[in-house]
Amino acid sequence: MKNFYLEKSLGIDIREKSVCLTLLGKTLYQVDVLASEHIVIQSISKSDQKAESLFLEKVNRFIIEHDAWTENVIVSIPRSNITVQSFELPSPDRKSVDSMMGFELERHFSSSLDNFYFYNHITTKKQNQYHIVCAAVNKEVAANYLELLKKLNLKTSVLDVSTFANLNLLLVNGEHQDPLSVMLDISSDLIEISILINSNLEFSRTIAIKEHGFQEVFLNPENQSESHKRISEKVAQTLVEEIKNTLASCRNIDDSKSVDTIYISGGGYLISHLALRVEQESGVQVVKLQSPKSINQTAQSNYAKAFMITSLSLALRELKKNPIEANLLPENLTTTKKKKVNVKKTVGLALATVFFVIAYMVNQNIQAKNTLTSLNKQLEEIKTQMGPLEKVDLEYETLQKYTKALNKIDKLNPAKFSLLVELSQIIPSDTWLKKIRFKKKNMELNGISKNASQLIAIVEESSHFQNTHFVGTIITESTGEKFTIKTAIGTKE
Repeated sequence: MKNFYLEKSLGIDIREKSVCLTLLGKTLYQVDVLASEHIVIQSISKSDQKAESLFLEKVNRFIIEHDAWTENVIVSIPRSNITVQSFELPSPDRKSVDSMMGFELERHFSSSLDNFYFYNHITTKKQNQYHIVCAAVNKEVAANYLELLKKLNLKTSVLDVSTFANLNLLLVNGEHQDPLSVMLDISSDLIEISILINSNLEFSRTIAIKEHGFQEVFLNPENQSESHKRISEKVAQTLVEEIKNTLASCRNIDDSKSVDTIYISGGGYLISHLALRVEQESGVQVVKLQSPKSINQTAQSNYAKAFMITSLSLALRELKKNPIEANLLPENLTTTKKKKVNVKKTVGLALATVFFVIAYMVNQNIQAKNTLTSLNKQLEEIKTQMGPLEKVDLEYETLQKYTKALNKIDKLNPAKFSLLVELSQIIPSDTWLKKIRFKKKNMELNGISKNASQLIAIVEESSHFQNTHFVGTIITESTGEKFTIKTAIGTKE
């Protein structure tokens, strides 16, 4: 049976020469990878209409094929367009940090802040000492990518940074327990090196990969050739050398500290060779970044973590709580979204209400049966105790009147337990009944369904109901189609 998804989210990881898309769907119990794709593109710029057209064509094909239009669109643009700065800030309290940030940012950025969208991630390092990581992007650069996505009818809800997306995965998986570690993000033309101290981003820089033939082997699944091994060896040597240079640039790291673990994301079809060679060259444990265990990868998703791990993390931003909730977009550019409802609580309350109604109906039915049993018992006692047959007949006739009256009441108010059982058997699994109301020989149902129009035929087919019809119109909401159905109770002749 096809799953019903309460919410969908699309992660778009744009690099200089590629874009990765991952579409996730959230059910009550899990998150499914519905579709994903790695697309090779050309570097995007306003002056290159051909590159923009290629981007739009290939991404649009994915969107249409997988019906990926959703209000949750989380985007990261090429890391080379993002400036990341980190610094320590002494402050008497957290509130004072916010008031000091404007002045501090002016010190760390050469251009005016009016030219940038930026996000500050603030953590408490120790008493009266705060660690600040600021990411900034030029407004014109960001606008170019946002406008491209608008042409595909995609409104960006979050503009994230690939560095933060990868770090979120690392922290959520609980893998990061090291005082000092390195996180590498390897794409087909660029490598980002990030230094982490006690889970905090201390320093991040990017370097271009100039090794001839790297992009070709990066995208080639036949990775057992000598060229793969040779290029992997050279790139690994470059990586280890650049890691050493990056560590030397960090003022908070002295020679007495050593790297505990190197985490790698991306890497394409070279990832296995690169991980092995980096470990051999550095003498440090290398771990490939993993997707959360709670993520279910469907057969049709075409998911490959060596390409799409960052886009997966981006898509998770609007479905799960993350350690770093970065958004470079100002409030006036973010989409206004409907307030999320806790579906599990809502369903739980609905089920509790249904069980209460069922228990009440069962209790009423038992009381009616007990009353009839008591009357029959009284009749037997009267027959035994009363001598004259005529008097017994009079009492019997009186009791018959009571019995007929009770039967009439029971007929006007049919036993509801059997009707509720019938409803539980015929109503589809993608339909939730929020309210059931009985009035004499009629019943009214209120609820939400993925496909409400099919319900009339389903209810009408039951032998317990007839003259079934909708009351009012069907209202489409984010959780499904809201409906009201009225039906007459009674066995069809």
